[in-house]
Amino acid sequence: MIGRIVSALALGAALALVGCGAGATNANAPSSGKDSASSGDAVDFTLTDIEGREMKLSSYMAKGPVLMSFWATWCKPCLAEMDHLQSLYETRKDKGFTLLAISLDGPESEASVAPFVHSKGWTFPVAVDTETRVTSLYNPRRAQPFTILIDRHGKIVFKHENFNPGDEKELEAQVDKTLAP
Repeated sequence: MIGRIVSALALGAALALVGCGAGATNANAPSSGKDSASSGDAVDFTLTDIEGREMKLSSYMAKGPVLMSFWATWCKPCLAEMDHLQSLYETRKDKGFTLLAISLDGPESEASVAPFVHSKGWTFPVAVDTETRVTSLYNPRRAQPFTILIDRHGKIVFKHENFNPGDEKELEAQVDKTLAP
């Protein structure tokens, strides 16, 4: 009996790690969702950010490329990536680049998202996708972290699942390509 409990706990821990993005990097992979926007053209959406403002994808795309990052407060690879994304955002926002962070925190932790973001000093727009509409469109597997780069024409040009040290260099290069004239 104890052996089964230990095995179940070990399996649960392994699945939690995979669900948090501990799996392999998967850039530019085809989508598995039937009505998904995770490949091809971006689909417009509106969410309310943690400050109560409307966050409409098309409004940001009118200014330049948009990077969407799906993350959660409890996901360690997400947090490592988000610190790099903050730096990327700060150095490129004046060129029209926008970072939209979409939290996948559920009912048990969604109330902690705003205080968490404020404590980290992140300055990019952050929303919690409570109804999972945007997540279903762009990240149907609910991978974390999962990053999608959309160019100024609404084309999805880069996708990346997971985060490992060094991944920020590839992401930076991809963003810079979308900012080039």
